[in-house]
Amino acid sequence: MNIPKVAIFDMDGLIFNTERQFFKFESMVHKKYGYPSRIEDFTQTLGLSFASVKEVHKKIFGEDFSTEQIFKETRELVAKDVEENGLEIMKGIPELLEFFKENGTICCVASSTVTPMVEKYLNIAGIRDYFKHIIGGDQVKISKPNPEIFLKAASLLKVPIAACMVAEDSINGLKAARAAGAISCMIPDLTPYTKELFPFCDYVSPSLLTCKEILLQTPEADKLKSWK
Repeated sequence: MNIPKVAIFDMDGLIFNTERQFFKFESMVHKKYGYPSRIEDFTQTLGLSFASVKEVHKKIFGEDFSTEQIFKETRELVAKDVEENGLEIMKGIPELLEFFKENGTICCVASSTVTPMVEKYLNIAGIRDYFKHIIGGDQVKISKPNPEIFLKAASLLKVPIAACMVAEDSINGLKAARAAGAISCMIPDLTPYTKELFPFCDYVSPSLLTCKEILLQTPEADKLKSWK
């Protein structure tokens, strides 16, 4: 794989450690209302729109489960935590963004999180200027695993989707990248890499720190490819 013309990043669990943060506080809210909190249930919802998350929650927790109330309280706790402690950038993100900048790769974010929140987080972290475009979940009609968000990113940049690399950590994001026709690179976080994900991954990198080696096709990259 050569250095891509365009790199499209997911945000939660890829740029920031926000998936673990959200799960931590969501678990507290679940406990308050007497609901269980399982990581395998949580990962099903990653990358989905709010409406789709509601449907998943009803199947898991029943018709009386209020996703609106759970999310409202969870977001309040997350916002307080961000205000008090800041955001944790995932290891390797600063180095990878600088590598892309030096090599002329255009970067953008395609996240199911709403655009104002994505903008806010990137500005807080001081990395907003690395990204030419931000496509939030509020800018598309259908959420991941539908490919709309990645196709929109390619359209905005006026490049073929096949020239774009998508960096993702969730099943829904990887399915969307594959459906779009982009090059997909999984960096596992809460969702571990399994054989079932093989059809949706062109590359799998153990961490963001090793992505550069994959892109440069060094001997180390061959080892990482075999990790699949």
